[in-house]
Amino acid sequence: MKTIIYYFTGTGNTLAVARELAQELGNTRLIPLRQAIYFGGYTPEADAIGIAFPVHFLTMPDIVRTFVSNILFTGDPFIFGLATCGERPGGALFRLQELMEEKRYSLSAGYAIMMPENFIGPLNLMNDAGHREEKFAAMKKRIPEIADCIRNKKVSVPEGTNSGLWKWGGEVSKKLSTEVYNTPAKFHATAACNRCHACQRICPTRNITVTKDGVRWGSDCTQCYACIHWCPSEAIEIGSRTQGKMRYHHPDVTLGDMQEQRGE
Repeated sequence: MKTIIYYFTGTGNTLAVARELAQELGNTRLIPLRQAIYFGGYTPEADAIGIAFPVHFLTMPDIVRTFVSNILFTGDPFIFGLATCGERPGGALFRLQELMEEKRYSLSAGYAIMMPENFIGPLNLMNDAGHREEKFAAMKKRIPEIADCIRNKKVSVPEGTNSGLWKWGGEVSKKLSTEVYNTPAKFHATAACNRCHACQRICPTRNITVTKDGVRWGSDCTQCYACIHWCPSEAIEIGSRTQGKMRYHHPDVTLGDMQEQRGE
């Protein structure tokens, strides 16, 4: 069985899960969706195709929505979603299902896996540091079950909730973070910045520019928080609310992996 998993990751959680699933399935190719997002066209032939992403504001990140809107599927593969989340997937996988149906495709299944929190601003939800190892262990235990469903092409309802209340809650939280608090405009580098360019090299939307005069964020922030969590000097802040707060990225994912996702 040949499988392709397109993935998007900010702090590495989704990539780590996609790798575990790929290893369990065998004969699986991982492709950063960032590198295919604007080209459209057809996917390579495969028996199963997955779309893996972190849950942002109880739904899909905008960058994932753009990818799904542009991609075309070759043949009739078993298409599945793989969403990582700190606590709840909300309606993320149902939103993926809706978008697939708009394109006359079917989402065969949607799986949600809990991973360590990484939402650091404007609210800090990273209160699960003491449970990270438990989440890693639970993920590894769940992967064989998911792989078995994919091998057997078991069609199922997406995990999460399609409640209108949760959908509304996600829309409100995104509006608060993006428009009211305006998180993207509050990113800045402190005096601890040594111009290593790591943030620029890993930003999936190429929204960050580093010069001798400092670090500048543009207008295309997807709020993945890769820059703030991956900065080796912890020199990136979001306003004053992130000062002194812990950073996180998955221990098995590297800066090199993040650069590979971004591409050139």
